[in-house]
Amino acid sequence: MKNLLETETILVPHDFTNIGDFALLHANQIAKNLGKSVSIAHIVKNENEKREALEKIEKIADENQITSGVETKFIVAVGDYLKKIGEIADIAKATLAVMGTHGVRGVQKLIGSYALKVITQSDIPFIVVQSAPTEVNTLKNIVVPIDFSKESKQKLYALAGIAQLFKSQVHVIADYESDDFIAKQLENNVRYAAAFLNENKIEHVIYKLDKKNNGIIKETIAYSFKVRADLIVVMTSTAMVFNASEQALITNDALVPVMCMNPIKGSILAHGMSIAHGG
Repeated sequence: MKNLLETETILVPHDFTNIGDFALLHANQIAKNLGKSVSIAHIVKNENEKREALEKIEKIADENQITSGVETKFIVAVGDYLKKIGEIADIAKATLAVMGTHGVRGVQKLIGSYALKVITQSDIPFIVVQSAPTEVNTLKNIVVPIDFSKESKQKLYALAGIAQLFKSQVHVIADYESDDFIAKQLENNVRYAAAFLNENKIEHVIYKLDKKNNGIIKETIAYSFKVRADLIVVMTSTAMVFNASEQALITNDALVPVMCMNPIKGSILAHGMSIAHGG
């Protein structure tokens, strides 16, 4: 996640549907706590569509600023959706993007072979939402699944600043591994997570899956429903598209927003400190 001190806005790609409105509500919630503006973006295929889109998006932005009190900017760009969202995020100095999805069918369009690249090629995290926030101005519970990989620890850096600002409780779900060597790597990651969260004074719970479980994806969804999670944080991969299980996580029945982030070499916390990832 980028240095919060060097970013200015929360980006909201909007398709003029209620799902786009839901994403905007979530963005308002985050923007207020981060002291950022919100920037609504819509992409059209040609110049002929631009005028009508500008009228719609300006109305949405004006109403949002009045009702939420959050400074709301807007932009309509012409061109390829994949390229333009990334360009807008860079120009606007976006902290992260909040994007709505229309269930499984919608996520296939969003996360499929084309639009998956919007997330996997982005320098900023994307929070994918399906519904309006259940509560105003809160992220009480954040769930993060942890496996044995080194990259899995990076999710902690991305969520730390948010957890501190919202005074969230972080729920770490540790996968189960039967292989002794991999199990040791997993346990090292779990210990690292606990130490990191303690050091940053973030309230947390470690939940370890036992041998008889339904898989990390299904268990994460079930646990998130149980604790009424407000956010799930996952790692993406530029080398693969999301499979059916991962799509199920993003379109989970509990309707919990999912923050997707990419593996990176380093990360920045809210105070601006760069953290080098260890082994």
